[in-house]
Amino acid sequence: MSVIYKAKLKAAKTAVSEKNYDYAYDLCHDLLELDATSYPVHILLGVSCQHMSKWSEGASVYEKAKLLPKANTLAWQGVCALYEASGDHAKHTEALRELCDRLIAEGNLQKAWECMQKVLVLLEGAGDVRRLVRALEELAPNGPYNALLDVNGADPQPPTIVDLLNRMYRLESDLDSRLIESEVNKRRTRLGAGPISRVRTEVRSEVYAESGLLTTLAQLVEHSMSGPVDQLLENEELYFECLFDRILFVEPRNEAVAQLVNLAEDLVSNDKCSRAFELLIEMDDVGDRVAELVPKLVELFPDSVLAPAARAWMRSDAVDADVVNGDADVANGDARESPFAQLQVVKSMERMGRDRACVDAAARARNAQHEFSEKYGAQLPRSRLQVDLASAGSYLRIGPEHAGDAEELFRVCLEADAKCTEAALGLGLATCALGNNEEGCQILQQLVDSDPLNHRAWGGLANAQLAADNTSGAIHAYKQAIAVDPVCAEHHAGLADAYWRLGGEWRSDKQYAYASWLAAARVDATLPRVFSGLGQWYQQHGNDPERAKRCFAKAMSLDCTNAVAGPLLADIYAREGLDDECEQLLLSATDALFSQPWAWQRLGFLYLRQHTNDRAVHAFQNALSSDRSNRVCWEGLCEAYLGIGRIHTAVKVARKVKELDACVSAHWLCAQTTMHARMLDVALGHFDDAIECAEDGVWTRVLSVGRAECLTMCAEKWYHDGLFGRAAEACSNALSAMLECGARSFLEWGVVYVSCVWMARVHSQFTKHPELFDSNVLEALMGCAQSQVVEQGPMPGYLKQVVDKAQSEGECEPKVRLVLELAAVAAQLRVMLAESSVLAAQSWTDLGSVYYTYSTETASSPLLFQSQSLYSSTKLLDAAADCATAAMQLDPTARAANLQGTVAAVSKNSALSQHAFIVATRRAVLSGMPWANLGSLFLVHGDIELANKAFARAQMTEPDFYGGWMGQALVAECMDATECVDLYEACLAHEGVATDVADFGYAYHVWQSLAVLDAERALSHTERALSHTEQNRLLLAVYAARRYVSRSSDVHGAGHYLLGMLLEHNGEYESAALAYEQALDMPHVSDEHKWTMWSALGRAQCSSDQYAEAVASYTRAAEIMDADSDQLTPGQKLGYLVGYSLALFFANQLEASLHMFERAEPHATSNSSKLATSTLLSQVLWALGTTEHKQLACQHLIDALLSHTSIPSLCVLFAMGVLSDANVADAAYSELQGQSDPRVSRLESYVCALRGDVMGGRRALARAVYKSPDARA
Repeated sequence: MSVIYKAKLKAAKTAVSEKNYDYAYDLCHDLLELDATSYPVHILLGVSCQHMSKWSEGASVYEKAKLLPKANTLAWQGVCALYEASGDHAKHTEALRELCDRLIAEGNLQKAWECMQKVLVLLEGAGDVRRLVRALEELAPNGPYNALLDVNGADPQPPTIVDLLNRMYRLESDLDSRLIESEVNKRRTRLGAGPISRVRTEVRSEVYAESGLLTTLAQLVEHSMSGPVDQLLENEELYFECLFDRILFVEPRNEAVAQLVNLAEDLVSNDKCSRAFELLIEMDDVGDRVAELVPKLVELFPDSVLAPAARAWMRSDAVDADVVNGDADVANGDARESPFAQLQVVKSMERMGRDRACVDAAARARNAQHEFSEKYGAQLPRSRLQVDLASAGSYLRIGPEHAGDAEELFRVCLEADAKCTEAALGLGLATCALGNNEEGCQILQQLVDSDPLNHRAWGGLANAQLAADNTSGAIHAYKQAIAVDPVCAEHHAGLADAYWRLGGEWRSDKQYAYASWLAAARVDATLPRVFSGLGQWYQQHGNDPERAKRCFAKAMSLDCTNAVAGPLLADIYAREGLDDECEQLLLSATDALFSQPWAWQRLGFLYLRQHTNDRAVHAFQNALSSDRSNRVCWEGLCEAYLGIGRIHTAVKVARKVKELDACVSAHWLCAQTTMHARMLDVALGHFDDAIECAEDGVWTRVLSVGRAECLTMCAEKWYHDGLFGRAAEACSNALSAMLECGARSFLEWGVVYVSCVWMARVHSQFTKHPELFDSNVLEALMGCAQSQVVEQGPMPGYLKQVVDKAQSEGECEPKVRLVLELAAVAAQLRVMLAESSVLAAQSWTDLGSVYYTYSTETASSPLLFQSQSLYSSTKLLDAAADCATAAMQLDPTARAANLQGTVAAVSKNSALSQHAFIVATRRAVLSGMPWANLGSLFLVHGDIELANKAFARAQMTEPDFYGGWMGQALVAECMDATECVDLYEACLAHEGVATDVADFGYAYHVWQSLAVLDAERALSHTERALSHTEQNRLLLAVYAARRYVSRSSDVHGAGHYLLGMLLEHNGEYESAALAYEQALDMPHVSDEHKWTMWSALGRAQCSSDQYAEAVASYTRAAEIMDADSDQLTPGQKLGYLVGYSLALFFANQLEASLHMFERAEPHATSNSSKLATSTLLSQVLWALGTTEHKQLACQHLIDALLSHTSIPSLCVLFAMGVLSDANVADAAYSELQGQSDPRVSRLESYVCALRGDVMGGRRALARAVYKSPDARA
């Protein structure tokens, strides 16, 4: 080593110590060039690199230093310092581990522990739990660093092995939990991940496979054996809990289960860990150890999962309240996987007699047993046997429909234990229940033969004999059973049942049954069937209904689900009117056992009687959930649905009844429900089917009356639909049916009354279809009704006064009078037959309605002609008022109040009318009719404001009621408001209920608006086609007018007249003429109106080229009233004379036409009428053809031109020329072309026509239409 090298080395050391790292760095590089294997220089260079932040170079220098021959721990320590300064924790940790290995190799364990301690601190600070656990495992027994735990004098002192394992347990447990949760959250959102339970199972399997927690706990238990016992037990419990939770994921499973059982035994021996007790109880399979383990579990761990089931097992002689009240929690809560807990649930359900619940619990118990066997590899034959026995017994008790399930389970039980007498007994009973009585009795007989002292076998044989209707054999077997065990109440009760079923040939049989029931009661006074039997005996043979009732009550107090005593006691309560007691009884039965069809059925009919139909629906649905073939329940459900307004659902239910049994009553039920649903055609079909099925006279009569009622409903529907012929036919058929069956009851005469009411409304159809009106039927029914009035005895005084007052006859049509008289007699008879004040009030209202209709039958035209009564009867009106008063006194319904108000209004008693209508508004708060009636009353008295408010209230109360809209339309009409047409149109939108007033009002106002439009055109000398809206309104007005004339009698002819005018506006002149002719045929048309109609008929006929007929019509008008009559206005006179003149002119009666024009000319007062009359007169004069007449024509034209200077002069000449002379027309047109009037272009077509230029005329017309597209060219 040279002097220079030593000097530089010393200088490098000095520079490092003085922290002159740059200088030291350069010196070290110079030294390495001189000696590349110098260990001190490498260390100095590494320190310089560290402080100069040259991390990579420093690490490389240290790695080279480690490989030098003279290397010591300084290189490893330098690397640790370098990585610590750089902040690279991962490399720092690895460097510390290498340093620890170096120190251990050198034997310096204390320094090695200090390094390992730094490693643990670094890993913990970095949160790297998995590497921290791996580091701790290296310190654990069998780990490479286990020797470090034995170092003495270290600071800090190394932990003991137990403390180390405890720390590892905590870290691994927390790590597993966090890994499972994070991985589950990650996977559950993946597409197609599947159920969360499956995802969690997969994740747990993967995590537990990598976990070393079980190994750590096993070592912890092993190293705790030398320590305190409490510590050992605590660690054993931790190991047991962890192994218990992970048993499904541990392989090999059998070794893990054995280890788990060993741990449980150790813990149980020291009274530790409730889950250890639970595991051993489950593994024992209700064996001998259960009696030892169960009390300890209840005492030490009263809140454990299995505690309720354990308490149930300890009190197995009684029904356990914990399990009964909390069976859902036990079955579906934390104990749902416990075979022992599920077995106790099954037994509890069996002891309570909840057979269906027992079957469900048995299914859950089998699932729990299967899962337990899969999990622990332990078979549970005893538990499975007990579950199957209980389930089979429950199936057997549920009913014969489950006897096959019971037989199968009993055979499984016998395969598991061939000596199980209970299974053999059950198999015999199940076989009998399946109908194999011979085989069942053989099985039971074999059981009796093998053990004659088995009283249960004798009882089973007796039950089998009883099921096979071998009552004598059953009695013998029961006696044998009683001889073996005389204190068994079941045998005494069975013997009583056998005697009771002997058929009653001998009274002594019933007496023996009574004695046996008494014997059973002495032995066991808590047996419900005993008291239900005694109750039957007292009810049927003891003639002691009170004692029977008490016995039934006693039986129900012992067992509120008793299906014998329950129905009988409920029926007793219902007969005695004790609805509250009956409801409480039935509700207690259904609360105890939901599947009680008898209770739900009676509860449903109880609610029907109480009119709580929604609750009745619920009850019937619950009854049907147990027995879908119960036809009575379906019928009750149908009635309940009708009660709550779900009519279409009721129709479906009625069809279900018909599917179950297509008998007469089912057809009748379908007919009634479809009638309520207004499916009348379907209802008639059901009535016809029912009549075909009916065999007895009672059903035939009921069905005939029902079908007649349906026909009256059809008549109402068809009337509103405008099918008046069908309505008349339906009424006629209904009355014929009532005559055939001989109407006698209140309901039947109601059908007659309604039929007559609708017949009166469609009486006009009997003229068109005389075959529909059979007066013989009406007269026969009238005679029948009068004879029944006599049979009823003396007529009540008030009714007799009313009937006597109404004896006067009106002047209406004979057919209508006959119909109304029959309706009146039917209503009188209903008053006498009514069984309640409500029905009597309804009948009085019906009678008053007939008298009112009979007294005020009018033929009115509300707007065109003045309304007047055809006849008026004050006596009939007074009788109607008396009827309304009687109805209001009995039952002041809205209908009666409306009748009273209407009659009072007609009688001019405004105060009473207003009061009655106000009462009606209070009685029918959801109806708009009373408010509409009140508004009509105000309107009649001229109080427009109050009328408007009343009609508005009617609209608000019942928006779909047409009366409110009609009233608003009338109010608008009175105020001359333009909205009346729209309001009338809104009335027409109410299909099926629009009145005649709405039809007539709308048609009239549309006609009026068109007349105003025509007048405006005439004044402005313009031509314009109807707009789309106006044309639509015209067509709707025509429809409304047609409907009006078809519905109303229209005896004044106003409707037909209005229809004719609307048809004229629409250009249907022939149809208009036909309408005018029909108007003239009406019976009550005045002479003034006839003159108007004949004139209109002539005008329509002239427009349709029927000139001769038009002349005849005008002549008939002249015969009725002369044109110069003072009754006619100047406008009427002018229109009549001009129309007559034109008809004569076109009929080529020129002289007569000229005479009529001369008569018309003085009546032309306005300029336009004078011009038109003069022009037409000139035309007639010109048409006469003589020179004198042509000169007169010219003179008239000149006079017209002088008096109407505003009219283009040559227009008149042109008009004359168009009609007579092509040359004149051509000359006039040539001069007119120079004027600015745009209408001149239209005249070209006429000129071309006179010239014979057809193509030119077409082109001229096309140009005229192009220029004036709205003109009616």
